[in-house]
Amino acid sequence: MKKSINYQVASIVSSSIQPLQNTNIVNYIGEIVGPHEKIPWAQLHIRKGFVALEKLLVNYAAKYATGDEIYLADFYLAPQIYNAIYVYNLDMTEFPILLKLNKTYEETPSFQQIMVES
Repeated sequence: MKKSINYQVASIVSSSIQPLQNTNIVNYIGEIVGPHEKIPWAQLHIRKGFVALEKLLVNYAAKYATGDEIYLADFYLAPQIYNAIYVYNLDMTEFPILLKLNKTYEETPSFQQIMVES
């Protein structure tokens, strides 16, 4: 079961969130609609994905996304949550599970290193 949840998280991030908040896409939205629409566009699509992730992880999240050890889902979630907060200024109050996971990622040395390098 844990393996399938990890694959579902990876799928949501890689197909439903990340491509729609990719810098190239966001800049394109800015060109065709206007620069004032770039951040709302990204926030809209990140929020949709985060709503699904909150529902999915409600019965599985512990210290990390699917338990007390780092698994595949965490490698997809850590940078996505980081970008949502620090690049797209998404209000995370409606996503308590993801916010808690972000706190854990920020306190985990291996994730700290990744975030500094990205």
